[in-house]
Amino acid sequence: MSWVDVRGSRVLVTLTVLALVSLLPVTASAADGDPIYFQARVLWIAGETMVVATDGSQSISVDLTQVSQDEYQRLERDDVVVVTGIIAAEYNRVVATSIEQVEP
Repeated sequence: MSWVDVRGSRVLVTLTVLALVSLLPVTASAADGDPIYFQARVLWIAGETMVVATDGSQSISVDLTQVSQDEYQRLERDDVVVVTGIIAAEYNRVVATSIEQVEP
């Protein structure tokens, strides 16, 4: 792995953290494990991870391990969803507790 690859990874992690921090005004104590929620557009789903984009084009990694598979198995790219969950202790993803598709 070259220095550029490492730097690119750090930039990606930093942008993800900034995206998550931008969600904090939604709930005053999101860092305390209180639920947060936000609306976003599905970019991709692989295994138990979904990446979504907010209106500000920020991408956020969503851990789906706590969500029933039937809540996300039919989702496709560009579907609009409401994600409910908590910010992971590492601040690098949202651990979802619910995924709801917004009907067009």
